[in-house]
Amino acid sequence: MYAAAKVELSRCTGCKLCILACPDPNVICFLADDKKVKVDVTRCKGCGLCVAVCPKAALALEALTESEPART
Repeated sequence: MYAAAKVELSRCTGCKLCILACPDPNVICFLADDKKVKVDVTRCKGCGLCVAVCPKAALALEALTESEPART
């Protein structure tokens, strides 16, 4: 079983600390219209660095189910 970061949008302030913490530059992106972040769960390796730096606890690691896309 794999885990990936997921965002609780109501808690996200758009500070972008998670983007800076993520070792892969294409996993977390900033949505300018919403001023929130979005995680590409197909690329997330589940390291948890973004979760650790989020000051609002807006990110959490969640188990991926078999119906979600496999990561390469």
